[in-house]
Amino acid sequence: MDEDDFFLRKLELDYGDKKAVSKIKIISRKVEWLKGWPESKRAFWNGESFMWGNKVSIRKRELIKRELSFLERNDGQNLDIGCGSHSYVSSVGLDISERMLRLNDNLNEKIVGTVEKKLPFLDGKFDSVTMVFLLNYVQNYSQLLNEVYRVMKEKSKLVVVQSKEKVNVWQRQQVMNDFDLGKWGKFLNEVGFKVKFYEKEELGFFICEKQKTI
Repeated sequence: MDEDDFFLRKLELDYGDKKAVSKIKIISRKVEWLKGWPESKRAFWNGESFMWGNKVSIRKRELIKRELSFLERNDGQNLDIGCGSHSYVSSVGLDISERMLRLNDNLNEKIVGTVEKKLPFLDGKFDSVTMVFLLNYVQNYSQLLNEVYRVMKEKSKLVVVQSKEKVNVWQRQQVMNDFDLGKWGKFLNEVGFKVKFYEKEELGFFICEKQKTI
């Protein structure tokens, strides 16, 4: 099957065989959810759903889960933007990749969509929002941050997690910006969030509160 061939060649690519790219391009033309790979953002991330669970270490996953656990205790509705195949909080998940969403078992609703356009939600809908390892891949990040602010309830929390380490070579082709953690804190403040920031194990955590509208 073409999908099986893709997974085999993708495994070769993940282990450093750059020659596999040309073979995967040929295969991708025959598979609907891979058409346009790797240039198409949708197809690229559909392809990354294979073995995605191994791209972040178990130790870091456990750390992020602990740091986000307070959102579970709030017993509200969380929106996980760019959730991929793993959400750290039970959420409504928004992602460009339908394959990623299919593998995510911590979602109570799955929505295929892009972060580069207006979010498909009403004003003040969510009790919290999470964005984990997302912002480097967003071109129109200013619009996204303002959209996040719009769909949050007053006094609700946004948690942004960013890595201090560089994105790996293969995924770097999808990177739209490469700002440091200080810049992201500045952008979040400019949108109107009250921001608390701290670092743990090469990860930056931004705990942002939406201020009450006067």
